[in-house]
Order: sequence, then structure tokens, then C-alpha cells
Amino acid sequence: MLERAEKGDVEAEIDIGIRYQTGEGVARDVLKAIGWYRGPAEKGNAKAQFLLGTIYFNGAEGVRQNYAEALRWYRPSAEQKMPAAQFSLGVHYERGLGVAKDEAQAIVYYRLAAEQGYATAQYNLGYLLQEGRGTKRDLAEAFEWYRKAAEQGLVAAMHNLAVAYLQGNGTLRNDAAAYRWESRAAIGGEPRSQFNLGVMYERGTGVERSVPEALNWYVRAAEQGNIEGQTNAGRLYFNSEAGRVDTKEGDRWLRLAARGGNGQAQNLLCTIYVRAFGVGRDDREAVKWCRLAADRGMASAQVDLAIFYMLGRGVEKDEAQAFELFLKAAKQGNPQAQMNVGAMYLTGAGVNENYAEAHRWFLMLADRGDPKGQFNLAVMYANGQGIEKNVKEAARLYKLSADQGYALAQFNLAMAYLNGIGVEIDAPAAVRWFRKAAEQGNADAQFFLGIAYARGDGVEQDLSAAAEWYAKATAQGMRKAQELLAKLPEEHRRASQR
Repeated sequence: MLERAEKGDVEAEIDIGIRYQTGEGVARDVLKAIGWYRGPAEKGNAKAQFLLGTIYFNGAEGVRQNYAEALRWYRPSAEQKMPAAQFSLGVHYERGLGVAKDEAQAIVYYRLAAEQGYATAQYNLGYLLQEGRGTKRDLAEAFEWYRKAAEQGLVAAMHNLAVAYLQGNGTLRNDAAAYRWESRAAIGGEPRSQFNLGVMYERGTGVERSVPEALNWYVRAAEQGNIEGQTNAGRLYFNSEAGRVDTKEGDRWLRLAARGGNGQAQNLLCTIYVRAFGVGRDDREAVKWCRLAADRGMASAQVDLAIFYMLGRGVEKDEAQAFELFLKAAKQGNPQAQMNVGAMYLTGAGVNENYAEAHRWFLMLADRGDPKGQFNLAVMYANGQGIEKNVKEAARLYKLSADQGYALAQFNLAMAYLNGIGVEIDAPAAVRWFRKAAEQGNADAQFFLGIAYARGDGVEQDLSAAAEWYAKATAQGMRKAQELLAKLPEEHRRASQR
């Protein structure tokens, strides 16, 4: 081959150049490769021109990266319709390498190469059309170029084609087709596809739902450094539905993602350490992750961190800081935070007492049907806190909240019926609501239900039942219930202990 090359055989010269560039059969020497390419390139050989341009584009040992020199050789090669050179010119114009950035011109060159079947050009052209860069956005044409590149085995195109099918971009939505292409790309090693395949298995999109299979694909994506894959793998390791709970492994993946700046992973770690899900209680560790997630605007983390400040767990107690965090989460629509903001305005904890603001937040919750919001608003009407006292409105709100099973509202509604506050006196109704609250463990309701049975007020007198409810209230530390229980005949007290 060397003999032929030295006699001026162009193909042999190029072959020798490739061997020196790659180190195939000879010691790698890029400078010698350039020397062998240059002759054919100057004679107008398109392949040699392209190869020479590529060396200057990438740079190599002994050769500085030189985009202008790369362009000088790519242009004549592209003019001879060499698709790889046309694609390379497109890259120069798309990125502004050695030339003014011009995405419209990039599209011209990508299209020339794409129409000759050059898969990477088809993919890049599809992407620019999808994003509307350098041209009018055209999802349907983008879809066709992705399809052509995918059918040639380009993994990145398979992924984008799958996403197009999944979202209905430029084509009818087709979950089954999305699954087929995403599977091929995932098997081909594309981490984004491995992550998406995990999501599809977890949701049952285009394939039968399988959480263990979802975990398998999340882990494969995670192992390639995909942060979303690390997050979801970590999450599922805490989920028994995945078939293999491994809190240590889950914690490891979540930490990797969290350290990579993933807010969802930080939020999950916050939740896990706050509630000690499979990890030892560690308030400082919980605070660390909650703070990171809260700083990213995660409402649930802001609430959890606020509670730490309220209780002085893992941090110095600071009700003002707690209020600020609750307020941030409340403005994002978090109901628990909205409730706490209202309560803190009502009591003056961490902020100046402000009944009007408390009323505003409780009303917002009540209007959405939140039982705690309805209850707290009812208390404000019952006490006339910042608003005109209105016991009828209070009773109405207690009823709305009680109907949703909120024990405190059930108790207060029972007291309203017992005493005729905002409603007509109705002892049987009082007993019904005392019972509902008592069955949820409300000690006050248990006590009053015991009184109702002892007196036969709204219910048939039953001293054994009275003793039973007194005993339950006593078990929660209510001394009055203990005193009344002691006054009952011994046989009824014994009945309550059986």
C-alpha cells in the first residue's frame, strides 16, 4: 500500500493517512496522517478533504484545534456532495464554530446530508425543526426525520421518536409505538430512554404495569449518571411494590441525585428523614435536606423545615423563621402551610397577631371544602375574633367540617346541640356527634358521651356504657372522667374493664 501511495495512488495515500491517524499497523502519528491527506485533498479528493477537516475540527496531539482550517477543507468536500462534510458544515453554522452562528444555514447543510440518508444529519435537522430554530417549527417534518434516522439505528433518534409518539408531537399519540422505540434505545444504552422506560413500566404506559421492571430500568439509567434515574431508583427502593425494599440502596441513590442538585431527590430525603422511613431518626440530617429542597421552592420541604423551627428540633427554635417558611409554602397553595399561617396570625406566634389575615387564610381553605379551615373559621365566628360574632354561622361551618369526619368539629357541633348555641337544643343529635368524635379518640367527646349515658340525656341510660367511655377518657389522662368513673357502682366499673 505504501508503494502505491508513493507513486501517487490517491486511494492508497488516503489509506496510509487513515492508518497513521488511527495507529492501525503503525505507530499513531497525526502529523504524518495530515501529510498523506493533504496531497489528495489539494487535488480535490472529497474524502481526503473531509478527513483533513476533521483532524483540524477535533485537534490532536501536535495539532491545535482550528475551526477556520476545518471549514477550509469541509467546504470543497461538501460542494462535492459528501454528506459527512455537509453535516460537519451544519455543525459549524449551528454552533458558530469558526463562522458566525447561523441556524438557518445549518439547516441548509443538514438537509443536504439528510436527503442523502446521513442519519446524524437527519437527527439534527429533526431537532431544529422540532424547536423552531433557524426555521418555522414543524413537528410533523421533525417526526419524519427522526423516524428515518431511527430506522438506521441511531439511538438518539429512537429516543426522540419515542417521545414524539408518547406526546403526540407531529404524529398521533401511540403509547405502544413509543414503548417499542424507547425499548430499542434503552437496550442501545441511551440513559434518557432507560429512564423513560422506567416511567412507562411504573405507569403502565404502552406496556403492562410492572414496578419491579420500572426499578430495573431506573437503576440502569442511574448507573450511567442519569440524575432522574437515580432519583426514581432511590424512591422505589423504599416502595414495597417494587419487590425489594432496600432503604440503604435507596438512600445511596437519592444522595447521589441530591448532591447533583436534583430538588426532587432532596425533597424525598427530607421526607424520609423527617418521618424516619427505613432510616434512623436524625433531625440534623433531615434539616440539611429539607433546607436544600426548601431553598429550591419545594413547598412540602418548606413545611417540614418550618415544623423543625417551631419545635426546635435539629435547629434552634425560631417561630418567626417558621412563619416565613409556612408563608412561602402557603403562597404555593400548600393546605397545611395555609392552615399554619392562619393559626399563627390568630395566635401571634412568629408574627404579629392579625385576625383579618387569619380570617382570610381560613376562609380560603373553607371555600375549598377543607375541614380544618371550616373548623378554624367556625371558631373565629363563635368567638367573634376579628369578625362579628355569629354562632349560627359557626354551627353551619362546624357541620360542614364534621360531615367530613373532623373530630374537633364533631365535638364542637355536639356541644352546640347540647347547649343550643347556633342551633336548637337537640340531645340525641349531640349524642350522635359526641359518639363520632369519641370513636376517633377525642377524649372530651368520650367524657361527654359518658355523661350522656350516665344521665340518659339523649340516649337510654346505661351506666356500663357510661363507665366504658369514662374509662377511655381516663386512659388519656382526663382527671374529671376518672372522678366520675370512681363514683359509678362497682359492677358497672367492672363491666367497663372487660
